Amino acid sequence: MIKITAKNEKKSFIIYGLLLMIMCLSLLCFYFFMVRPASFEEVSYQPNYPQEASAKEMKLQKGQTWVQTIKGSRNEITSFDIMFGAGKSANVSVDFHEKKSGQLLGSWKLEVPEAEESHYQHFAFETPVDNAMGKEYEIKIQTEETSEPTVSLPYTEKDFYGNGSLTAGGEKLDGDLFFLLNATSGFMRKLFMGFAAWVILGGAVLAFLVIRRKCRTENLFLVLGLTWGMFFVIFFPPNTAPDENAHIATAYSNADRIMGREAEDEQGKVSVRASDLNIPVMTDVSRKTFNMVYEKWQEPVNDQAVSYIRGRLGTPIVAHLPQTIGVVLGWLTGQGAVQTLYLGKFMGLLFYIFCVYWAIRFIPWGKMSLMLIALFPMSLELAGSFSYDCLVNALCFLFIGYTMHLIYKKEIVTWKDILFLAAIAGIMAPCKIAYIFVCGICFLIPKKKFRKKQYFIGCGMIMASGVVFLIIERMSFLYNSLVATGESAGAVEGAVGFSLHDIISQPINSLKMVFNTYFEQGEYYLGTIVGQSLGWFQVNISWVVIAGLLLLLFMTTFSSAQESECMTAKERIVVIMLSLIMIGGTVMGMWLNFTPDFCTYIAGVQGRYFLPFLPLLVLAVKNKTIYIRKKMDYGLAAAVFALEFMAALDVWRYIIK
Repeated sequence: MIKITAKNEKKSFIIYGLLLMIMCLSLLCFYFFMVRPASFEEVSYQPNYPQEASAKEMKLQKGQTWVQTIKGSRNEITSFDIMFGAGKSANVSVDFHEKKSGQLLGSWKLEVPEAEESHYQHFAFETPVDNAMGKEYEIKIQTEETSEPTVSLPYTEKDFYGNGSLTAGGEKLDGDLFFLLNATSGFMRKLFMGFAAWVILGGAVLAFLVIRRKCRTENLFLVLGLTWGMFFVIFFPPNTAPDENAHIATAYSNADRIMGREAEDEQGKVSVRASDLNIPVMTDVSRKTFNMVYEKWQEPVNDQAVSYIRGRLGTPIVAHLPQTIGVVLGWLTGQGAVQTLYLGKFMGLLFYIFCVYWAIRFIPWGKMSLMLIALFPMSLELAGSFSYDCLVNALCFLFIGYTMHLIYKKEIVTWKDILFLAAIAGIMAPCKIAYIFVCGICFLIPKKKFRKKQYFIGCGMIMASGVVFLIIERMSFLYNSLVATGESAGAVEGAVGFSLHDIISQPINSLKMVFNTYFEQGEYYLGTIVGQSLGWFQVNISWVVIAGLLLLLFMTTFSSAQESECMTAKERIVVIMLSLIMIGGTVMGMWLNFTPDFCTYIAGVQGRYFLPFLPLLVLAVKNKTIYIRKKMDYGLAAAVFALEFMAALDVWRYIIK
């Protein structure tokens, strides 16, 4: 046992004070050498044309004036771009006016070069337009050619822009020009300062708890989870988690039902507010995406009901309940589209932290292992997203923690305990079928802790609740699929996949597929289970961080004076068998539903699919071979904070690149 003396406390204060100073210095260097220069670079932020924005073209006649009105959605406009069509070179004049006062803010005369395809021309202001937020402007385009018109202007078939109109020679057209407004990203400097202040605060609180050495593991998790969970909520905007648009659609559909609104249209597409639809699905964690979020944050609310781009997933309402509550709160309080989406992400994070907090508190040993897995960058990204993986991971961790409490600590198992676990199983199983086998660990609860026949009845209830809710939900999904048109998913459109008959009838080829998957994808699985590829696999985290977190996880498998218990041989066998079943079920699902027949390995499997039962595998390998006399919790917590800090800088580096 470590005695806390004034000398030890002073030594710890000096060490962690130096570490905080190094972190502050790193933040300052990162700001001045990377964030600040990038914030002065121009970014095209508006409009973001959807993929279906097909173009028409019209020749620019002599004496004819094209006028595109726009509305400033930023305080600054440094330049703009206009798309011209293919054709011969021609002399063109472009003027930029403030609509209300008629003030000329910029005028350009240029020769549009001959081109074989459409292209943008750039127009830069000598002095950027300031205080542009909410003001209306006009872009006027004329040609000075005396011969036949040669220059054409492409424009959209529909009014995708929404904040302006287009006229040609006094005649109003239905669409808008293809144009881009450009500005610098000065707000990114303020965003980074806010990030730095939040991280320093979290680091200071953690240092205080570590120095005092009077903090439970679950409280350490609270500090780390809130500090870095909020980072992933804010710096991974909506739609940047894998398949998040499908989960957003489902949460909005659930919110429609709760609010008593029409949830889907005749084609099965989800009903949302017009302002919610006005947010493009941008999957990249980039400056352009943050510019879009910054711009859309300030748009007014439009409650008109419109159809979203897709239908809901076939999952029960509880699968997205935390995020749905956030959406409902956003609607009830009159929040804009971006604020509503962030509320959904924030509620998901709160639910995740709440469940994991109690899971760590309940579990009698292996607390640091569970905490570390719950703090993986991949775990936190999913926790702060609309994905139902947030709920699945949280409930799996809670189920494992509470069941371990019943196995090793609680003397008598009551019906309340059984009903609690049965409720978790009933919610968890319909979301992802394979994870129902997590519930199999309830059979490890010693019979002597039950009264009479409660053992088989109770454990059977826990497993049966998951199966029953699964059947009910799938029947509902099948019924809905008959009355509504949904969307199908697949790896390659039109490709032939594998059937169960193919896998069984060709054992040699099937074994080859399995071995190829291990050898070709093993490193990818190991990296992505921790968080090596975040977002839609664009944000790469350094392998130094990944290896560091895996090393810390390995260290948590050593026994210590505080946690000397381990599983018996029988318990290890059961846990490993259940884990192999879940791994096999996950891989088989992707093999049958996602892998084209020309693939040499099983496609679509990601490391994050193994997160819900990873704590079981780690607990199963915990041993007494290596015994650590000193308590590692505080040192490991500080190391996790440092590695998460490095991961956050990797994310920032990607954003501003």
